Amino acid sequence: MKKRNIISIIFIVTSLLISFAGCESKDESETIRFGVSPFQDTFLPILGLEKGWYAEEGLKVEFKVLGWTEIQEALSSISGNRIDIGINNISSVIATHHNNPDLVYLYGFNTFDNGFALMIRPEGNIKPLSYFLEQGLSREEAIKMTAKQLLNKTVITTSNTDMEQGVAAAANRGNLDFTKDIKIINLNPDEGLAAFLTGSGDAYIGGIPQRTRAGKEGMIEMLTGVDLGPAPINGIVTTKQYYEKNKEKLLKILKVWFRIVQYVNKNLDESASTIIRLLNENSSANFTNDDFKKFWNNYEHYPQDLIEIEKNIISETGSNYWKARWDDSNEYFYNIKKVIPKPVESQEAFYMLQFHNELRVKYGDNINITKK
Repeated sequence: MKKRNIISIIFIVTSLLISFAGCESKDESETIRFGVSPFQDTFLPILGLEKGWYAEEGLKVEFKVLGWTEIQEALSSISGNRIDIGINNISSVIATHHNNPDLVYLYGFNTFDNGFALMIRPEGNIKPLSYFLEQGLSREEAIKMTAKQLLNKTVITTSNTDMEQGVAAAANRGNLDFTKDIKIINLNPDEGLAAFLTGSGDAYIGGIPQRTRAGKEGMIEMLTGVDLGPAPINGIVTTKQYYEKNKEKLLKILKVWFRIVQYVNKNLDESASTIIRLLNENSSANFTNDDFKKFWNNYEHYPQDLIEIEKNIISETGSNYWKARWDDSNEYFYNIKKVIPKPVESQEAFYMLQFHNELRVKYGDNINITKK
């Protein structure tokens, strides 16, 4: 889902195992199999392996690179492709919960709050949000007027992903019926962008690379980020069984995550070089250090401790309140797309609140990264 589908379409070896020195263990029961997808944000946990921070915590971690939609499948697998934890988001958990109720969203820590952009042509008959803001409208009314322009328009996106979910949310903000008032052309992100750039469709939404390319080709942003709807929240997903048996390991995994975020904040150039090297070795992204630095705490945000997590994600007044995304995902998959049998109750699959309290007890609000 979300921007992840871009590379997962072109990323052929979706089950490639990354083997770094020191990560293998003869005692597989002690090894944490960690599934990540080849993107500039979901590769961040590998930085902890390169720095030796998992080893400092007494953890043995083995990373597997998987397509974004394969993370949930690998959690359910009993084969060699099985993983214990992975990075995914709320939409993915809700979309797959009916197939495996054992899958849970453990902890959210990366908000994709400015990542998506609905792109339009500068010479087209659809005006961007900025046009209506310049007319003196409030932001809420300007978003409504902008979204209303999608009536009887064609949008190119990837169906049953949180890219299309953003279009559905925009339709709702414009008081439109997503299934009746908007025509969707379903293509994978790269094919969709190519079609849009050659004249198909009235608007397009893909991932960050497509958004960047479209902008370089002269396309403009109609609506972006949370103006399209509640932001996707990336985080750790696992199973109920693994959580119950491995709480201490999971607490340490999150400690290392926050250590990584705090390190990147202080060493952005060095961290960008490491992540981009890993990304370009394992995908066709061809990202640059400048791309990474542009995305970091701009297109998406990384709270550096539990205080920021609570303020931004857990609090009902937070800019990326988790329940808003949860409800929006249920609305999209159940009421609009009708691909799940019933809405997923948060108490069935959302473990973040209880795990957040466990993190606070273990490490304190600031996550003291020097404490073992």
